[in-house]
Amino acid sequence: MSDLSGKVFIVTGGNSGIGFEAAKNFAERGAEVVLVCRSLAKATEARQKIIASTGNESVRIEIADFSSLKSVNELGNRLAARYDRIDVLCNNAGGANGSRITTDEGFEKTFVTNHLSSFLLTRHLLPALLKSAESGSARVVFTSSLGHKGSPLDFEDLNLVQGYRTLKAYGRSKLMNLLTAMEMHRRFGDKNLICSSFHPGAVRTAIWGKGGILATILGVVMYPFMWSVEKGSETFIWLATSDDDEAVNAAGGYFFDCHRARTAEFATADAAARLWEVSEQLVAPYYKTES
Repeated sequence: MSDLSGKVFIVTGGNSGIGFEAAKNFAERGAEVVLVCRSLAKATEARQKIIASTGNESVRIEIADFSSLKSVNELGNRLAARYDRIDVLCNNAGGANGSRITTDEGFEKTFVTNHLSSFLLTRHLLPALLKSAESGSARVVFTSSLGHKGSPLDFEDLNLVQGYRTLKAYGRSKLMNLLTAMEMHRRFGDKNLICSSFHPGAVRTAIWGKGGILATILGVVMYPFMWSVEKGSETFIWLATSDDDEAVNAAGGYFFDCHRARTAEFATADAAARLWEVSEQLVAPYYKTES
């Protein structure tokens, strides 16, 4: 494993599941790791476990609620003020909801938690990522899912007012993660910013119990066949750190089991460009930098 000393890794959703495993790996290899979590108690516990396991005390905690763009904007400002250079941003935070929930800001909760918030955070941290890329390369990794193949985007109903289903909302948000990585590569790939997305596999994590009855049943039925979080984090870690040609030349690609994978036929460059433009418009009222 390559040494990551002197590098800064931001990991959202870093207190459990594949986010925790990836963060622990980065810390073990000497990186400064920032765990972005919703719960201070869980984040503190995760930090203590990582330090105990790796001996690396350069593990910091940031608290944010990814269902609130206001909260994520504040997070972005804090991180941008602290770091003028960021080597890797892991957009991993996300969740599923058993019923349609509208946030105080007027967004369907899965849409804002799984996509808009990571988009807003990335926008805040882009200068620091590009600064790191000047002296080599920087990376942005999005946790997507095979579920992205379940439904194309309806740009007239991104808030999924019509026909809400848990797996549909989740799958569309994971398609958005994949498309954002594609468009980021188109925009910034020539500046040594490596952007990619991946499917971790069906992993034994708590998300299966948070998506309503159907997701819970699927989780119970599939549990014996699911991957461990250690196995599920392998592609995540590989994309974020590997010097393998395929990882270095990720080029906006979508990966599974450390190899490029096929995407849905509707995961097109046109859809990616349109989603980027719409997302910029939606987060603009909440993107407020500190002067």
